Amino acid sequence: MSSSPTRPSVERIRRATQVDEAIVLMSRASHDLQLCKRLLDGHKRVLEAYGIKNLSSFRTDWFRRDDVWIIAVLTPDGERVLAGARMQPGWVANDFPLHQAVGHVDPNVGAFLEEIIPDKTYELNALWNSIELAGMGLGSEFLIQVAMAAMPLLEARHLVALTSPVTRRWREKHGWKLRSDLGEEGYFVYPKDSLRATVEHFMHPDFEGDVDPVVRELMKSVRERPEGVSTHVHGPKGQLTIRLNLTV
Repeated sequence: MSSSPTRPSVERIRRATQVDEAIVLMSRASHDLQLCKRLLDGHKRVLEAYGIKNLSSFRTDWFRRDDVWIIAVLTPDGERVLAGARMQPGWVANDFPLHQAVGHVDPNVGAFLEEIIPDKTYELNALWNSIELAGMGLGSEFLIQVAMAAMPLLEARHLVALTSPVTRRWREKHGWKLRSDLGEEGYFVYPKDSLRATVEHFMHPDFEGDVDPVVRELMKSVRERPEGVSTHVHGPKGQLTIRLNLTV
């Protein structure tokens, strides 16, 4: 999972066009090749702005896969992709982008993945959001919550992620666990020398008791009505209307 490693500049925030409504959709990668490309391009643009030009999650071999699920945030007219992520399964350890990224550093990464693959495991990766959503209450956290809500709908038990310093802040609120047995007490130098990544793990339903009650209630609502539901989130810049369309 990736996110901007530092806060956006004041100038970028000033130039951004504020949005007050967004569509959050989830579908199979095979259903929309163009959307897959737009998500990848958006992810690259966000990270290249910070000098990160080579991530394992930049690969395109997941395009058209029936078993890969994309999560996208779009403007109501569908013209702009504002944020995205994907849930990617694997048959062997090296199918997962996080193993491609840091598996060569510690063989225990592969052993850990091979152990949980039979229980149906997804990696949440390529997580990003645009400057237009800054301060509107819909950032990386909401996409993480959508992915967690989708787990029982996909009959998945495990969700793993390779996190950046920014995305690690949500660990406790969302009940994820640091795999401190991997790397150097859980840390890997990735994707560049100045950053450290960690492997994080969420297990459904085992860890749900550790999830913040507000997040747990949101996940319950999404599971009960994944399509055709509107909700609102609030941030320092105002209220954002979200229309959910999870075709799981």
